[in-house]
This record gives sequence, C-alpha cells and structure tokens, in this order.
Amino acid sequence: MLARAEEMFDGRRVAPAPPRRWTMSEPRPTSQDERDESPSERADRNFSELVQELRVSQTGVQILFAFLLTLAFSGSFPDESTVFSYVLTAALLAAACSSLCFMAPVVVHRTSFRLGGKDRLVWVTHRFAMAGLALLALAMLLSIWIVIAYLFTYLAAHVISGVLAAVVVVLWIVVPLHFRAEVTSTNDD
Repeated sequence: MLARAEEMFDGRRVAPAPPRRWTMSEPRPTSQDERDESPSERADRNFSELVQELRVSQTGVQILFAFLLTLAFSGSFPDESTVFSYVLTAALLAAACSSLCFMAPVVVHRTSFRLGGKDRLVWVTHRFAMAGLALLALAMLLSIWIVIAYLFTYLAAHVISGVLAAVVVVLWIVVPLHFRAEVTSTNDD
C-alpha cells in the first residue's frame, strides 16, 4: 500500500484529483445513497424532519385561529353583513381543519407505536402536512379578505386577496415544483 493516495495509470503513478469544492451558489448535490443509514434510520430521520416542519406550521395556524376566534366577539366586528359572518366561518373552519391536519400525525404515531411501518407513517404525515398547508393558505387568504374588506371595500379585499393568492401559488407551488424538477434532473444525470 502506498503512503500517499496515488493510483497506477498506464504504469505510472498519478495523484488523484483534488476533491471538488462546492460554493454557495453551486450547492453540492446530495443523494439518499450517500447517507450511511438503514431504511429504518432513514424513516426515523424523515419523520423527525416532518414533525419539525409541522411544529413551525402549527404555531402559525394556532395564532391565526386565536385571532379568528376573538374577531367574532370583537365589538367592532360588522354583524349587519352576513358576508363577513360567512367568510369568518369559512376562515375558522379552514384554520381548525389545518390545525387538525398538523396534529393528526401525532395521533397516527401514537396509535401505531411499536407496530413498525415508520416508512408508511412518513407518507401519511406528508399527506397530512400538504393538506394542512393548503388549508392554512385558505385560512390566511380569508382572514386577509376579512380585514381588508372591513378597512376598505369588498373590491379592495378581492384584489388584495387575489394578489396574495398568486403569491402563495408561486411560493408554495411553483418554486417548490421547480426545485423538485431541478433536483430530479440532477439526480437522473
């Protein structure tokens, strides 16, 4: 064995190429195969990462839910218009369902504890997270509509909520799908 890492190439010794240095603008590609973990360890890690993400989202939806609950009992809430009541009800229901989706993986995990199937639990948790995020977006948009309609006009509420909906679509759908497509094409190469 050679003291230095050298390889034979056509009968002569050649030093190996230096390791590639990756910059922040050019992130190092990673692969599931690079990790030294069993499928069980991978499922544990994936579930742990998902639960951490859900904690962040859960906090946001709880704050929004509390705001919506107190809004109806506020003395300045417009009770002469049924439109506000319907939109507030829809926003409350969306926030409540979002919160339930974010908490559901804990219940599934508790009821299936020590039965195996962590990989399946990761996929169930992923689906609950996606549903919860969609409902959270709806609750946020309806809440913005309520506040803008109260402060200004229905037209302003429609326009601003529509613009915000477009921002949500770009940030929560277009950008992640574009990122996914780039990662998939990089991993296929």
